[in-house]
Amino acid sequence: MISVSAFDLDHTLVHSNCSLLFYRHLIKKGIFHPLSFLRALIYKSQYELCGMPLQDLHKKVFRRFLQGQPLKRIEDEVQNFLEADFYRYLYMPAYSRLRRAQHEGHHTVIISNSPSFLVRPIANYLEVTEWYSSEYLTDEKGTLKEVGSILLGDGKANYLQKIIRKLKTKREKVTAYSDSMIDLPFLYAAGRAIVVNPSGKMRKISEEKHWEVI
Repeated sequence: MISVSAFDLDHTLVHSNCSLLFYRHLIKKGIFHPLSFLRALIYKSQYELCGMPLQDLHKKVFRRFLQGQPLKRIEDEVQNFLEADFYRYLYMPAYSRLRRAQHEGHHTVIISNSPSFLVRPIANYLEVTEWYSSEYLTDEKGTLKEVGSILLGDGKANYLQKIIRKLKTKREKVTAYSDSMIDLPFLYAAGRAIVVNPSGKMRKISEEKHWEVI
C-alpha cells in the first residue's frame, strides 16, 4: 500500500512566502516599482497581525499587482525566478523530508494556498507527483482577470482525502507537513502530522497533540 507525503509550500518547503519572494524578483527586474514591495509587506502584516482574512489578502494583492497582467508574461518570469537561485529559499529540514519520501517511493504532493502560476512550476522544479493550489482566472486574451478559488485548510483536507481514495491507501500511510494554524484540518486528515517551524500557538498545539516539529 502506497505511502503519501503531502506538503504545504509557504513557510514549509519554502522558508518564506513564495509569492512575496516572487514579487521581490519582479521588482528587481523593473516590472514593479520598489515601493510595491513595501505595499506587499503592509498587506502581509495586515493578515498576520490584524486578522485580515486570507481571501481578502489574495484579492488585495491580485488587484494591486496582477490584475490586467498577461499570464504568459508572469509565467515566463516565474521560470526566470526559479532558474535564478530558487534553491536557496528552500527550508532544508522540510526539503530533506521531501527528498527522503521521493527516494522511498512515496506519492508526493504539494497542496498550497499560493496561486497555480507559482505552485505548478515549483512542483515541477521539486519533482513532486502532483499539486493543488488556489486559482486565478484569465479572460479570453490570457490576461489575469480575477481571483477564482482560494485554497484553505478544509479544502486541503478534502483534497488529501481524495488522494487517499484515489490511491486506495489508508490514512495511516499519509504524512502531512505544514506550519500554519489554518492548515489544522489538513494536518488532522493525515495519519501523521509534522509541524514545520511553527509559531508559538502552533508549537503549543503540536506539543498537546504530540506532533513532531522540524
